[in-house]
Amino acid sequence: MIKRIIAVAALSMAATTFASGAVAATDGSRDVKSGGSPEPVGTAAHSPSVSPAAEKTFHKKGGLLDYNCPKGRLCVDAWDPVKEEFKIFQFYQCKTYSLKYFGGYPGIYVNDQTGGEDGVAKFLTKSGKAKVTSQPVNEQEQIDWDPIWYIKSCPS
Repeated sequence: MIKRIIAVAALSMAATTFASGAVAATDGSRDVKSGGSPEPVGTAAHSPSVSPAAEKTFHKKGGLLDYNCPKGRLCVDAWDPVKEEFKIFQFYQCKTYSLKYFGGYPGIYVNDQTGGEDGVAKFLTKSGKAKVTSQPVNEQEQIDWDPIWYIKSCPS
């Protein structure tokens, strides 16, 4: 977790530099994942979001390190460069959620869903392939959001 604390400090400094306009793409590269449509790298920062909406969202400096995911829920956090802290998403309904503006920094997830196999969550790539499968064990696990485009909160 020391790495995460150092990374949060670095992200805060980078977000300040980014917000000041000091960072810009010089090679014409584009960022397709963040928002679903091509945007030049170096454009304004955006808060992470999911669709359909999560049961609950809020911000905490330490993300899931500072929050206990309630029983029966799947919780994830993602760095929010706009607020310069982690945004927590709490899921209850069995759905597939599309992620927007989640990349660039690892997050944490906690799967504390109930129901045995019905509580298995999958983190899917753009093509729908499961990159990470999570059993409901109520433990914090780190995840790289860059290859993840969807969260399927249960197998149904």
